[in-house]
Amino acid sequence: MPLLLLLLAIPVGEVFIFLEVGSVIGTWPTIGLIIGTAVVGGMILRWQGLQTLARARQQLAANRLPVAEMAEGAALALAAVLLLTPGFFTDALGTLLLLPPLRRSLLRRLLARFAPHARHAGSDAGPASAADGGRVIDGEYTVLDETPEPGPPNVRPQGER
Repeated sequence: MPLLLLLLAIPVGEVFIFLEVGSVIGTWPTIGLIIGTAVVGGMILRWQGLQTLARARQQLAANRLPVAEMAEGAALALAAVLLLTPGFFTDALGTLLLLPPLRRSLLRRLLARFAPHARHAGSDAGPASAADGGRVIDGEYTVLDETPEPGPPNVRPQGER
């Protein structure tokens, strides 16, 4: 029910804001503002998206999962949807998501709330599970249960006891 109310309230609010702004500055300037915010927001979004992609590639090259970069990519995708949706309220929300400090703070809060055992956005640590406390154990091993060579079972070569 809250989602339905939100889906109804946002368009009604946008229409109200359109009417108010249009009555003050006129119809064409209002339409120009809507198109202008979408174009400028799209350019900023492209630039930040490319930066996030470059950071994700660096993380992968260092054998680390780009968790923070994937979360930022999702936030930037949401910003794109909000900026491309006509309206001043959705443009304001999309613009707020384009501000890196605000976006990272929001992502840290969301991760802390929804994934208490997950690494926070901005963490350099590699993948680790909650069960092992984040430790990485490096070692070598030898397989001891190798399959025997083909031949009759339980037959030893001559001379062995």
